[in-house]
Amino acid sequence: MNNVKPFKIVIEWSGTEDFYFSCDYKHPDLATPPQKSQINAIRSLPFMTQAMGNVFRKLRKEHISFPFFLVTLAFNHRDLLHEIDQLLLLLHHHLEKEKDSGTFSCFITSSQTASLSPSHE
Repeated sequence: MNNVKPFKIVIEWSGTEDFYFSCDYKHPDLATPPQKSQINAIRSLPFMTQAMGNVFRKLRKEHISFPFFLVTLAFNHRDLLHEIDQLLLLLHHHLEKEKDSGTFSCFITSSQTASLSPSHE
């Protein structure tokens, strides 16, 4: 594995429950800040968007049924963990190819979409 290391993660909602996940990374020997890049991947991760949508509503002080949220999370925890693993695998595969500073960006949606890069499942 190369020396490129992640140092900042940003989650930006797109106005719906869909969101952008980005991770800035840099080589420890380089002082240059990362450049914003295009979206590297698009993934349909419905359990993650549902959970993050509830977090988003709670941040905006909108009502969510917290017991229902916990029950849903309990029933879907394996699927949610699998989707988180998919996202982290995408990030790690991207970082393995990088030598300089940059940003990995992925659009996360609940709907079925085609990916921009090959799936690493």
